Amino acid sequence: MRIILAIIFLFFFSLSLSAQQFGGNPPSLKWQQINTDTIRVIFPRGMSLQGERVANIEQYLNRYSRHSIGNLEKKVSIVLQNQTMQSNGYVQLGPFRSEFYLSPSPSSQDLGSLNWVEQLSLHEYRHVLQNMNFRQGVSKVFSYLGGELGQAAATNIAVPNWFWEGDAVVMETALSPQGRGRLPAFFDGFRGLSLAGKQYSYMKIRNGSYVDFVPDHYPLGYLMNTYGREHYGQTFWRDVTSDAVRYRGVFYPLSHSLKKRTGKNVTGFYHAMLQEYQPLWNNYAARPDTTPAVPLMPVAKQVTNYKYVYAAGNNEWVVLKSANNKVPGIYLLNAGGKEQLLVRPGIVYDDFFSYKNGRAVWAAARFDARWGWKDFSVIRIWDKATGSTKTVSPRGKFFSPDISANGQQVIATATTPDMQYSLQLINTQTGTIEKVLPNPENWYYTYPRFAANDQAIISAVRNQKGEMALVQQSLTTGESTVLTPFSFTVLGIPAVNGDTVYFTSGYKDVNDVYALTLSDKKTYEVTDRSNSALHVALDNEKDSLVFSEFTIKGYKLYHAAVKTAGWQQVTISKLDHSAWLQPYFEEGGNILDKVPHDSLPVKKYPQFTRPFNFHSWAPSFNDPDYGISLIGENILSTTTTSLGYTYNRNEGSSDFGASFTFGGWFPYLSTGVDYTINRNGLNQNRERVYWNEITTHVGYSIPLNLSAGLYSRSLSFGSNYNINHSYRDKKYKGNDLQYLTHTLIFNNQRIKATQNIFTHFGQYAAVQYSSSTSGLYAEQLYARLDQYLPGLWQNHNLVLQAAYQQRDNEFNYSFTDNFVYARGYNTPLYTRIYKLGANYHLPLVYPDWGFAQILYFNRIRANLFYDYSMANYFRGDINTRYASAGTELFFDTRIGNVLPFTFGVRFSHLFDQDPVDNAKNRVNFIIPIQQLFSH
Repeated sequence: MRIILAIIFLFFFSLSLSAQQFGGNPPSLKWQQINTDTIRVIFPRGMSLQGERVANIEQYLNRYSRHSIGNLEKKVSIVLQNQTMQSNGYVQLGPFRSEFYLSPSPSSQDLGSLNWVEQLSLHEYRHVLQNMNFRQGVSKVFSYLGGELGQAAATNIAVPNWFWEGDAVVMETALSPQGRGRLPAFFDGFRGLSLAGKQYSYMKIRNGSYVDFVPDHYPLGYLMNTYGREHYGQTFWRDVTSDAVRYRGVFYPLSHSLKKRTGKNVTGFYHAMLQEYQPLWNNYAARPDTTPAVPLMPVAKQVTNYKYVYAAGNNEWVVLKSANNKVPGIYLLNAGGKEQLLVRPGIVYDDFFSYKNGRAVWAAARFDARWGWKDFSVIRIWDKATGSTKTVSPRGKFFSPDISANGQQVIATATTPDMQYSLQLINTQTGTIEKVLPNPENWYYTYPRFAANDQAIISAVRNQKGEMALVQQSLTTGESTVLTPFSFTVLGIPAVNGDTVYFTSGYKDVNDVYALTLSDKKTYEVTDRSNSALHVALDNEKDSLVFSEFTIKGYKLYHAAVKTAGWQQVTISKLDHSAWLQPYFEEGGNILDKVPHDSLPVKKYPQFTRPFNFHSWAPSFNDPDYGISLIGENILSTTTTSLGYTYNRNEGSSDFGASFTFGGWFPYLSTGVDYTINRNGLNQNRERVYWNEITTHVGYSIPLNLSAGLYSRSLSFGSNYNINHSYRDKKYKGNDLQYLTHTLIFNNQRIKATQNIFTHFGQYAAVQYSSSTSGLYAEQLYARLDQYLPGLWQNHNLVLQAAYQQRDNEFNYSFTDNFVYARGYNTPLYTRIYKLGANYHLPLVYPDWGFAQILYFNRIRANLFYDYSMANYFRGDINTRYASAGTELFFDTRIGNVLPFTFGVRFSHLFDQDPVDNAKNRVNFIIPIQQLFSH
C-alpha cells in the first residue's frame, strides 16, 4: 500500500505543477455563456451557434449515453477557444472543466472529417462522464483529502491512460457516422507491428521507446475497449473501472478486476486482443493481388519518416524527412540514396509542405507575444535559385499552401475565429491577398492544389455534416464543381497530373492511392497495399509513381509502376471495409441527427466570475522547502489563488502564506502575504540569531512568447515591492525593511528531436536584483547564463554555465539564494561568488525494460562535469576556490506505466577542501527538482 500511496503522491505533485494556458486571452475578448442544470458552455461573443450545438449535444449525452459508464452527476464548464490554430480538446480536474480548440485539423485521415465541434463534443464529454463516475471508493476518499487534484491522482493511477482515450474514441465512433474507429490510418501502427512480426510487451506498449516505433495509447485503448465489449458486454468496462477506482485489489486494481472477470490479467488481456486482430491484418496483407512496389531507398536504422514526396526531375525527389534523432527538414533525394538538406521549416501546426519547380512552400507558426491563445501562421517560400527563404503573406490563419508553376502565386486554406473557411490566393511578390474565393456552403478545404494550368484549384473538402468530396474551383469565376460524391470516406492529399488527380483515401482497410480522371469524373484504384499510404507523386519519366507508406521504421518511400490498363473503377463513396472496420456498438448508432437544435438563452459571462474557485489541496516539495496549499483557479484561467503552509528543513522555520495573481490584463498582477516563524541565520559575528517576520508583496510580471522559425523563445520580466517586518530575539530589536526585487529571464531553445537530450543550440539567462528602499540596508545581485551546444555525436550535448551572485556586507537581511554552487561543496557564508561549469551529456543505453508494472527504464544517460567557483567572504579580501569534477548518471523512467520520472546519482571529486566536513569525494542522489538544467 505504501508503494501505491507514494505513486499517487508523485502523480499528485506532477498534476499540481502542470497548468493550462494562464491569462491567454486579451481583455477585449468578451465572453458569453449558456448555463443549464447539466453544463455551462462559455464562448466568445459571436459563437452562440457553436455554443448552442455543444450544449445540446452534451445534454443529450448526459441523458442517454450513460449505461456503459455510470450515473453519477456533476456539472461541468466547457470553454470554447477560438483564437488558436491548434486542433485539440481536453477535460481536467483542478478545476473541473473542458476546453475545445475550435480550429479543425487539415488531416482527415488522422482525426476524421466529422464536423469538428460535434466530434469534440462526443469525445470530450465522454471524459467528463468518466471523471464524474470515477469518484468512488478510495478515489472518492482522495477527493476529500486532496480535492479535485486528489481524485485525479488516484483515478489516473488506477485507470490507465489507454482506457480514458480508448473509451472516448469508442463513443465518438459509436455515436457518429464515422469516428476514428472507422479510419484505416488509426490502426497503421499496430498493423505495421503485426506485419513485421513484432509483438511488444505490454510495458513497452504502455511506456513507449526512444528507438522503436510504438503506437500511442489512443489505438491501444480503442482495441482493448472494443475487444472487451465484444467478448464481455457493453457494461464490462463500467464494472472493471469501478473496481479499479475503488482500489479493489490494492496493487494493479484494473488488472486485478480483469483477472477476476475474465481469468486474464491486463498483460494476458492485451495479448488476447492482439491474437484476435493480428490475423485479420495479416490475412488482408497476404492477398495475392496486392500491388507490387519496391523501396526507393534502404531502410534506415533509426525510425525515420519520409513524407509528402514530390518529383524534382532527373530521378530526384523532394521530401520532408524527420527521425528520432533529427529535426524535420525538407531534403532532396537522388537515385543513389544520397540526401541533401534544403531547408528546415521549423515550428508549424501542420507539417505539410508543397514543392514545385525549385520552390518549397509551407505555413509557419507565429505567436502573439503576450496572449498565449492567439496564434497565427505565415506562408514561407524556399527558393532553390537563391537558397533563401522569405515570408510572402501577411500574418493570418493559413494551412496547407500550394505554389503555382511560375512561383507568382500561392493558394492556401484560411480560417477565421468564427469558423468561416475560404481559399485565399496570395501574391508572392507583394505579399498581399489577391483573391478570396467564394464559399457559400462554408466547406472546410484540405490541401488545395493548383490544377495543371494554374487556372483552377482542386481540393478535398468537408461539408457541415463531415462528409468529404473532391472539388474543383475556378480561380476566374469562383464556380465550384463537385468531382466525387459527398460521403464519410476520408480523402487525403491530391496530386494533379494533367487530366488526372491522384489522391489517397480510406475506401478499403488501408489508405490506398486512387485516381480521378477529370474528363469523365471516374475514380480508379491505383494501389492495393498492406498498409496505408500518405501521399503520392508521379514520375512521368518512368511512367510510375512514388508513395509514402507506413512501416514500423516510419513512413518509407516506395516505387510502383502506373498500369492504367489494369485500373479497376470504384465507387469511392461506398466503403469497402472488412467487418472489423465496421464496428457495431450497443449505444444505438449515430445520434447527431437526433440531437435537438434547441434555442438556449445566452447571457454575459464576466471575466472575473468566481475569481478564487478553490478546488484542491496540493502538496509540494522543493528541498529544503516542503508544504501544502489550498489552490484555486477560475474557469477562464485569469486568476490563481493559494493559501498554504511551508516548512523549511534547513532553518526549521514555518511559513503561512496567501497569494493571488490576476492574468487577464497585459501584465500579470500579483499580491500576497507571508508570516514566517522561527527564521534564523548568522549575523556579522557568525552568531546564530532567530526571528519571526511578516512580509507583504505586490508586483507585476510580463511573460512574452517570441518563438518563430526553428526557435522557441520566451522573455519574462517583472518587479515585486515587499514590506517586511521582523520580530527579533532579545539581542536584536524588530526592524522594518522595504525592498524591490526585479527579475528578467530569457530562454532561447532550438527545437530538438525525440532522442536529443537538450537542444543543439540555446541560451538560458536569468538576472535578479533585490535592494532595500527604506529601513535596513540590504542588497543582492544574481545572474546566470547557460549555453547549449551540440556534442561530438547527434544526441550529445555540451552545456556551459556561468553564474554570479553578490550581496551586501551588512547581513541585515538574507534574500532568497538562487545560486548554483560547485557540485559537492557545502559553501558557507560569503559576499561575492561566481561559478563556471562545463557539462557533457550523452546517452548510454536505451533499455526499454521494466519490472512488475512499477518502473520502466526508457533511457540511461550520463553527464561529465567540471565546476570552478571562487567565493569572497564578507569583510575581507580572501578569495577561496571551490573546484570539482565528476559524473552524473540519470535514469529516464516511468513509474507505474504513467508518470515520467527522472532520477540519478552524482559522484563529485573535490579538488579543494570542503569548509564544513573536509570531504574529498561525495555521492548524492538526484531527483528532478534538483537537476542542474531544469529551467
